[in-house]
Amino acid sequence: MNKVEKHERVDSLRQELAGITSVIVAEYRGLTMTEMQNLRKALRKVDGQVRVVKNTLARLSVKGTSLEAVTDKLVGPVLITYGPEPVGPAKATVKAAQDMPKIVITGGCLAGRALSPDEVKALSLLPSQDELRAKFLGVLNAVPSKFVGTLAGVSRGLLNVLTARKEQLEGPAVEAEAA
Repeated sequence: MNKVEKHERVDSLRQELAGITSVIVAEYRGLTMTEMQNLRKALRKVDGQVRVVKNTLARLSVKGTSLEAVTDKLVGPVLITYGPEPVGPAKATVKAAQDMPKIVITGGCLAGRALSPDEVKALSLLPSQDELRAKFLGVLNAVPSKFVGTLAGVSRGLLNVLTARKEQLEGPAVEAEAA
């Protein structure tokens, strides 16, 4: 690979990583093509990507960005996973590492801070942005629903009292007619 090709690859990877706040780094020694395809599929489901790049090119690509903290993890045969939001790729990578012991998470980077393998696993346990949005909308929806339920409960209670009183008043007249 000549200098021009290397420069193009560095620029291409730098553009892909623009706006990305987190990267997960993992070793992949002995990974079969099928296992790599399964990892790629898992990452696509969460809008993430996996890249196997030369370590020197990856170091040059993240140099001067918030992902620069990951450069010390780029040693040996490694792959990087990333996506527009940090939790999805972390979940997919940790799940793949559990399913495929050949994948060993060596660390990562989140918002300019280096992450240890344990911190990457902790990141994967957090709810994704979509899950957080759903929970937030559920909370927002619960307040008016409970308010309407409370208002309806007052009129329902009044209706129950009136119905009981009506039955109480009609009760002796019905018994008198039956006798």
